[in-house]
Amino acid sequence: MKKIIWIDLGTHFAQEHDSIFSSNYSFYSYVIRRLVSFKFFNRGKFVNFEELKQIISCRNEIRKKLKDFYSIFIEANPLIAIKKKFYPNADLFFNIALTDHSLKSTSIVKLYLGDGNADSQGSSIFLEKHNVNKENFVATLGVSTTDFFNGLEVYLSEQFSDYVVMLRLNCEGVEDDAIYSAYNSFGNRLQLISGSLKDVAEVKGFGAYEKLDKFITDKGITFAQFNSPIYTWLEGQKSIQNLLRKIN
Repeated sequence: MKKIIWIDLGTHFAQEHDSIFSSNYSFYSYVIRRLVSFKFFNRGKFVNFEELKQIISCRNEIRKKLKDFYSIFIEANPLIAIKKKFYPNADLFFNIALTDHSLKSTSIVKLYLGDGNADSQGSSIFLEKHNVNKENFVATLGVSTTDFFNGLEVYLSEQFSDYVVMLRLNCEGVEDDAIYSAYNSFGNRLQLISGSLKDVAEVKGFGAYEKLDKFITDKGITFAQFNSPIYTWLEGQKSIQNLLRKIN
């Protein structure tokens, strides 16, 4: 049976992975908190009852196939990584920042903290991000996307006889380099990309975003929105559900 290799780049607090694989107590507690925040404090965006039912249904179906997944978490921010609460849920964990594929293999890079907040989801190695400044950063290990995915492909091919790859991305501007390098390493094994690509446009310009969008389409790779907000969960979970059905 094929393994699905879930490569989560920009894991943060693993909200997307937890939306499926966390305990029922954690899941329903989170949903209730978000509903209360939306209904009584008008904060954020929620889902309607039918969408919530579908999220629960998708979650339940995917959870039954937990053994089909091999999860790899990649988080650049060491201030988040040292909290460790959620990273033991991964089969592999790397506290690194993936960098432009053209850069040298490894380097010490500055990770600029989103809004100066150590826990921010918006931290980036690019000063072009609107919510960072050069005064607030932490040092982290940078590894080129080419070297990382080449090495990962060698490792995974030694571990598994048959597998497909899904990328879950929110890495603040490195998404295009990650996708190009992952495809160069895994080829048609790369079946699903989820997350958000909007930071490519902000950091590198709309032309880079259009080029990436065309690449994904031309290669026939499925893309789905899947981020921490609950209103993206249904699209992301359905894409994983469809991938499971496709390979089984």
